[in-house]
Amino acid sequence: MGLFADLLGTLASTFQIGKAGVKLKNNSAALEVKAADGTTDAPVTTSKINVSGDAIDLNSDAAGSAADWKYTLQRPASGMTAAIALTLPVDDGTASQVLQTDGSGNLSWASAGATGALDHIDTTTLAFDTSSPEALFTKPADALITKVQVIIDTPFNGTAPTLSIGIAGTVSKYMTTTQVDLKGTAADVYEVCPGLPASSEESLIATYSADSSSAGSARILVYYTTPA
Repeated sequence: MGLFADLLGTLASTFQIGKAGVKLKNNSAALEVKAADGTTDAPVTTSKINVSGDAIDLNSDAAGSAADWKYTLQRPASGMTAAIALTLPVDDGTASQVLQTDGSGNLSWASAGATGALDHIDTTTLAFDTSSPEALFTKPADALITKVQVIIDTPFNGTAPTLSIGIAGTVSKYMTTTQVDLKGTAADVYEVCPGLPASSEESLIATYSADSSSAGSARILVYYTTPA
């Protein structure tokens, strides 16, 4: 036997279900579900949660320091044109796999494509007061350099500033001083295709002479790849 009543509410800030059951608690017009102690958060079980807002906060009571931070999942603020449903994969995949979709919202794990044989571009800015030699990057073993570009952003104003690209001991291996004019016009592109075979690991450097330049800036772009 029990009682069904048309109660409109309670004047208390909490409402307890059962002697040691959960408490429904009002917190600044937000509903909280607490354990019987009125302090500890209690779990909630339901068959479906409908969230009318745009975001869900995980670890909502985070301290906001060390490793304790809030994690928010939210939908795009704009751009949606239809309802979206995403179905998660059936397992946790394997190391280095990536999440992919079939275009219909079904997500699965897939092995990432190899990027070793793709073109890579390293860029370094050369300023008029750059110290020489300037370290560029370390070319991986078995990679070959397909192209070197120097793009003038601001012409250098020295008498005859020079630049070469290479390695220690062979400073002009990939671009010689005669293949680039640092005093050229802004947006000029000087390009060299060295045509050299793949080699062991190398630390590339730019050897630069300002020759009294007090202004000037250029970008050094080195294209390289590891053939399959």
